[in-house]
Amino acid sequence: MKDLKCGLKECKYNKGYSCCSKSINISAGTDCTTYSPDETKRRVQFEAASDFIPANYSVDTAVGCAARCIYNLDGTCRAGGITVMSRGNGGAACLTFVRE
Repeated sequence: MKDLKCGLKECKYNKGYSCCSKSINISAGTDCTTYSPDETKRRVQFEAASDFIPANYSVDTAVGCAARCIYNLDGTCRAGGITVMSRGNGGAACLTFVRE
């Protein structure tokens, strides 16, 4: 999946709001279990600094999914694209989730 948007600026796989991991996994509770905070991004003094990183849309990320979602086909996400955002408790959640 090349259209994988990530709103977690501090994730080490986030490059210009685009996920650059080779694969991610979404749990049954819709959490992105691949989310991994990068301490160097957390220490950036200017909040907008990561906004100026060019997006990398060339990575074709495999998305494994355990959620009961209409896009889940045998443990693989078949959506055209997904968006991952902060859950508020330090975790990351798939916002594209639609209950089957």
